[in-house]
Amino acid sequence: MTEAELLVYAEQKRSPEAAEIVRDLLSEDGIYVINTDRRIARRAAAIRGAALRQGTDKKMAIPDAIIIATAIETGCDAIVGNDGAWRGRTEIPFVYLKDAVTNH
Repeated sequence: MTEAELLVYAEQKRSPEAAEIVRDLLSEDGIYVINTDRRIARRAAAIRGAALRQGTDKKMAIPDAIIIATAIETGCDAIVGNDGAWRGRTEIPFVYLKDAVTNH
């Protein structure tokens, strides 16, 4: 799911260069792509349910909640993504991919 999210910008812009940067990023030491399991699914449901209940994030989709839950459950240092609205949205630091690509 995360890889698909990260590649959206490259596909939107039809940029092989941006896609290559994403592939390189996901191949770096210390970056892992994790499969979703029931523990992560349950945490994602709790995250999304809490956001909807509190009215703090009515647009949070289940894929977003799964990404956040995966990061929490696996002890990630940061989340990397394409959506600038994620800044300040999670309890884990967020790295905006467009900034990382632009500054590359």
